[in-house]
Amino acid sequence: MTDSSTSAEPSDLTGAQLPAPPQPWPAPPQAPVARSPKLGRVAMVMAICVISASVLTSVLVGLFGTTIDEYRTGTSAGFNMRPDQAWFAVQMLLGSIAGIWALTQGIVAAAQNRGRRFGVVAIVLAGAAPLVSLIVWVALGFAFGHHTQM
Repeated sequence: MTDSSTSAEPSDLTGAQLPAPPQPWPAPPQAPVARSPKLGRVAMVMAICVISASVLTSVLVGLFGTTIDEYRTGTSAGFNMRPDQAWFAVQMLLGSIAGIWALTQGIVAAAQNRGRRFGVVAIVLAGAAPLVSLIVWVALGFAFGHHTQM
């Protein structure tokens, strides 16, 4: 006598879902998604534009828009170097806005690996633009500025 209630026919299990057997190791890691370097490239192009425009404006202000007031007293002498206020204001406003944008975008690109090399170049250029611009203006202002006696 056979007991048919304990034996299962394969046709009885067709609709049942069997759980997956446990694995003794974790699943393999997923391959990283390739990220576009476009963000870093845009940041680098913006930083190149910022440093170029800033240095060009410093050259123009140094050559044509700087006044050096020289003064002499009984015991001392000195000077006051001042740029043309309109050009200087334009340079400061536009250079600051575009420079901060390029710097921020370069930091994001470098941190998120979306054009890391381009982002680092953008960070360096946007950070160096004010210092390079100041050095160019001072050098050209001293050499070619309009001197006045007080």
